[in-house]
Amino acid sequence: MFNTISHMFDFHQTSLNLCAKRQEILAANIANADTPGYKSIDFNFSSELSKITKKNTINKTSVALKTTSLNHLHGKNNSSLFIETVPIMTNKIKIDGNTVDMNRERIEFLKNSLKYESSLAFLKNEIKNIMSVLKG
Repeated sequence: MFNTISHMFDFHQTSLNLCAKRQEILAANIANADTPGYKSIDFNFSSELSKITKKNTINKTSVALKTTSLNHLHGKNNSSLFIETVPIMTNKIKIDGNTVDMNRERIEFLKNSLKYESSLAFLKNEIKNIMSVLKG
């Protein structure tokens, strides 16, 4: 039972981690909109998510934690994200060589924020459902 619950939460944790990483990248692009020579970057969310989930199902890495009771759960080590970023191809290259398109960055930032919030709402509902089942 715990493996099923853990597997469900692992996927959403990975998704939330990717959303957070993408938010950092998009924020860096926006922050460097006026930096001469800055090249806007991003990554393909769906391909990175499938790559990470495939890697996690093949290679389950565990961390040895000291337990003082037989009732303790075993923790897992979620390795840090190694995301393949790519430069954004755009026709809007400024005179100073900067490739940040603020309209694109704002739209992608908003879409990513909504994806993050919807994942949190889904997790909240799943936890609420599990709690109602446990309470009976």
